Amino acid sequence: MKQLFFVVFLVLFIFDASAQIKKLSRAESQLFQNDTTSFNKEVQIKLDGITKYTDYKIISINNDTTVVDTTLTLKKDFIFNYLRKDNFELLPFHNQGQTYNKLGYNFKNNSLLPSIGANAKQFNYYKVEDISYYEVPTPTSEILYRTGLEQGQVLDAFLTMNTSTQFNFSVAYKGLRSLGKYRYSLASHGNFRTTFNYHTKNKKYYARGHFSSFDLLNNENGGLTSQSIAYFENNDPNYIDRARLDVNFTDAENILEGKRYYLEQQLTLFSKKNKIEKHNTNISNNIQKFNSIFNKINILKDSLIVHIKIDSLTKKTLQPKKNVITKPDSIRSNNIQKTASLSKKTMKPNFIKEIIKPDSTAFNNLLKTISLIKRDTIVKLDSISTNYTMKIDSLIKIASEINIDTTQFIALDEKSDFDLKLGHSFMYETKHYRYRQIAANSIFGDAFESSIADHTSYQKLDNQISLQLNSVYTGSLKAKINYYQYNYHYNGIIFYDSLTIDDKLKGNAIAVGADWKTQFGSIYLNADATSIIAGDITGSTLKASAMVKKDSVFSFKGYAELTSKTPDFNTLLFQSDYKDYNWKNEFSNEKISTVGIEFTSTKWGNINASYNLIDNYTYFGESAKPIQATETLNYLKIKVNKAISYKKFTLDNTIMYQKVSTGASFFRVPELVTRNTLYYSSHVFKGKPMYLQTGVTFKYFTSYLANSYNPVLSEFVLQNTTEIGNFPILDFFANAQIRRTRIYLKVENLNAGFTDRNYYSAPNYPYRDLTVRFGIVWNWFI
Repeated sequence: MKQLFFVVFLVLFIFDASAQIKKLSRAESQLFQNDTTSFNKEVQIKLDGITKYTDYKIISINNDTTVVDTTLTLKKDFIFNYLRKDNFELLPFHNQGQTYNKLGYNFKNNSLLPSIGANAKQFNYYKVEDISYYEVPTPTSEILYRTGLEQGQVLDAFLTMNTSTQFNFSVAYKGLRSLGKYRYSLASHGNFRTTFNYHTKNKKYYARGHFSSFDLLNNENGGLTSQSIAYFENNDPNYIDRARLDVNFTDAENILEGKRYYLEQQLTLFSKKNKIEKHNTNISNNIQKFNSIFNKINILKDSLIVHIKIDSLTKKTLQPKKNVITKPDSIRSNNIQKTASLSKKTMKPNFIKEIIKPDSTAFNNLLKTISLIKRDTIVKLDSISTNYTMKIDSLIKIASEINIDTTQFIALDEKSDFDLKLGHSFMYETKHYRYRQIAANSIFGDAFESSIADHTSYQKLDNQISLQLNSVYTGSLKAKINYYQYNYHYNGIIFYDSLTIDDKLKGNAIAVGADWKTQFGSIYLNADATSIIAGDITGSTLKASAMVKKDSVFSFKGYAELTSKTPDFNTLLFQSDYKDYNWKNEFSNEKISTVGIEFTSTKWGNINASYNLIDNYTYFGESAKPIQATETLNYLKIKVNKAISYKKFTLDNTIMYQKVSTGASFFRVPELVTRNTLYYSSHVFKGKPMYLQTGVTFKYFTSYLANSYNPVLSEFVLQNTTEIGNFPILDFFANAQIRRTRIYLKVENLNAGFTDRNYYSAPNYPYRDLTVRFGIVWNWFI
């Protein structure tokens, strides 16, 4: 595998070195504005001056548009990880590709359709909202490489291109294989995505969609044994090699795999704006057509003048003369061909005057040639002149019939503009969760079989039809109806003691709703409401937000969300070869109320605050069985970010405060989480060929009773014995950018060599030791 990656990167490096060097002139300086470095003696490649870096668009599912960004910033360092997201509120396990414990929770944008569960494996799962669509003037690609732990690496490759201005497609694959430092902690993941984006020339019809396929496999070891924990915390020199530490088992694995098909399309039924634009475009096209015909007439006139002059000259020089010696027919034929060839040339009159002058050698030769031509040549010249005259008359007649009245242009009035659109979206997804173990382990209780082979399947369908009205008075108002279908199932029914565990939860539901978006100056208002009116499950959601945006100075957003939804299916029904992991529950809907604010400013910093009230909160208790809380969860979260710069140094600070007023017996989070980064940024070397960012990141969270990880369920469950936290994490980084290539070097948990061994990601699962990681991100714009 290492040899394969070495060959791939060698080829890509050669390709990058030979084909991607480009020096921008002043006129081209807007093409890739994100570049922060330059080279001397580069190969100059001329591109269309109209193409700009803003033409490389990334479009979200909500049609929010950003551009491909190749700069090197601190944010890029924070997202240079396996998830490619800022994991400030997450605590990773020691090996990349393993799960994350949560330091903070987000209860926004809840789905009405329940999930399969197995939430500890969902971090690398791409939701519909995580898939982006693209529009690029030239083929664009990106490749990420990052070293793994002990053995392995991450490779995330992406390519997109427009075959025309109307159609774009993209292909991406993220692969991971990392052995890990501890025994039996291998992570092997694959994640494939492909998208398309299309619209007709008149932009009346839009379509886009994607296909996603994933398989996320992890070896499971149950964490360290109690004896190994003692060796770890006492820093026993015999166990510096973490592979020597005993784990609870070395024969289990779980995997989440599946596929998703998604299609979205929209047809404009009526658009007053499009109608006016079509009318104005027709007149503009007529004017262009008239100008084209007018130019052709002028060319024909110039050609006609040439032939008239030749005709006149021929008639004058072919007067009958005495004692004219007739030359052989072969010579006459050759002379006739020369004159006919000359007469067909469409030369302008001034060109004739310049070339054929009296007393010139050319003029005398022409007289000699013409004098040998008989009457049939004159007839040919007359017919050519007549032909040109007929063509000119025909074009004049066509031009006179074209409407070029510019007074018929219609001015666009935004107040009277409106359109009506019919929309449709379709999503079908299948997921499979499996837990396999060669020999049943007493940690999880008694088992029906000597080996474990659990398998949960889930298929869901979401079909939506919508009608959208856009006008200055109503804003964007969309009515929608959804048809849901789900099938969560096992292989058969279990009869155990007095319990009967069904094999499936299957049904459908119909939901209706509307969403509304409008803008009043710098104020943006959004609202969305959906309710299930029929079917086998119930639920509803109501969302509203208001945002004030002052250019790039600041933005302030307030939002509220009320949701009633069915808990995850694995809390309602679960089957396993372990006897204690079989249940069927009748839980009430979780009721989530959330209000919050988001303030963003480059000058004053960023603030995100949310207040959450949750009734019927569903969780897994100490026995790993699902429980629905009878107490209301009252959860407050405030996160503040501010960067302070002085010359080339910057101190970036992020602090999160959390408070659980009620519900602390089943919902645990650290009270304080902080991340502080001090770094230096500057161009280096003569000619600024490289941009450098280097510094240290400090992360800390207060101790709390973190949930423990259960590999059978792939869920985090409640525990009341072990606290984790109250330890610092220092990471050193040195990142560089050379053109559109970013290079990352990081030393993680730098302080592990001189602090106590009390760093854990979850009970029995230590956080990673001092680790050196290397990675690179390349962008190509072909």
